[in-house]
Amino acid sequence: MPNLMNLFDNPCFECGACCQHFRVSFYHGEVASDFYPEGVPPEMVTRLDANKVCMKGTEKGSSPCVALTHAPSTGYRCSIYVQRSSTCREFNTHFSNGQVNPDCQRLRIARGLKELDPIL
Repeated sequence: MPNLMNLFDNPCFECGACCQHFRVSFYHGEVASDFYPEGVPPEMVTRLDANKVCMKGTEKGSSPCVALTHAPSTGYRCSIYVQRSSTCREFNTHFSNGQVNPDCQRLRIARGLKELDPIL
């Protein structure tokens, strides 16, 4: 049986800075439709051009994504986590080689949070 405490040991839950800082833009084909119902809900995006959309709230950067939620008991969470865009799926605290993502580290430091260590 897995250790349930590890389920809550995610540095993203105390931070959420990436969802409050970057413009979250992606290909419009990732938006939910009759053909792709598991996509990002259309009411949560703003069209940027013929091919790209972004999450509402992030159009200009430095503002929170409409899908970001926060509660003192659970921390920061994405309200559409299963339906999130490829941009969100690809942004991680660590790279596949275990090194810390420098963009994540920079945002954590700016918020006064503990720096992440590489995963060895």
